[in-house]
Amino acid sequence: MKLYTKLTFATVALLLSTTLLFATEQSPRDVLNKAYDYIGSMDKYAFKAVVIDNITTEDGTVGTLRHDATVKVDRPGKLRVDVKGDTRDRSNYLNNGVYTMMDHGFGYYGQIKIPETIDEGLDYIFEKYGIRAPLAQLIYSNTHKRVKFIKSKHFGTMMVDGIECHYIAFSNVLRDVHVWISKGDKPLVKNYSIIDRTGGFEHRIDTSLYWDVNAKISDSDFIFTAPKGAEKISVQSAN
Repeated sequence: MKLYTKLTFATVALLLSTTLLFATEQSPRDVLNKAYDYIGSMDKYAFKAVVIDNITTEDGTVGTLRHDATVKVDRPGKLRVDVKGDTRDRSNYLNNGVYTMMDHGFGYYGQIKIPETIDEGLDYIFEKYGIRAPLAQLIYSNTHKRVKFIKSKHFGTMMVDGIECHYIAFSNVLRDVHVWISKGDKPLVKNYSIIDRTGGFEHRIDTSLYWDVNAKISDSDFIFTAPKGAEKISVQSAN
């Protein structure tokens, strides 16, 4: 990604543990909260995400996977996420208390009953079935209450796709998160990177986002119709 030609993650890791690069009026938490408050205030919106998953193993080998996601949100109870890429080809529907996951590659789908709101429905799925979903932070209506970190920095602003963005970063013991958020009265997350070291080696996920806050969304977008030949399977809890 072209952002990293200007500032390497090794440099950023050093800066997180030392001094602030630029003096700023807004704290990283203020910038992040403003963005999440804005996202949470929208009743209907859509975005596309390009997710690059970079894994560096102990022997230094780097593997890269790409997935493209399309997300549609209609609060309080409707969500659709379509993901297609190197390892997944799936569609996910939350529709007023029913969650459906369709795996197009294997030709099967499963359905379960969940709480009716998006926030509670996602919590139920994640906790009961052990699903990970990095894009969820851009879907919850109250993400600002969910984000916890030990250290934070504001590195000033950078241009991302011709848009001036705050560049902020957060860290805890095993994870660094770097976020680029557009300035102005419509603060949106343009890019973010998660550097995870929980597996004993570096695992970085880079995500670029393309928002449509005036998306044309209809009820039919969230109605699942099984494709011809698809098989329904039972779904068992991971806990």
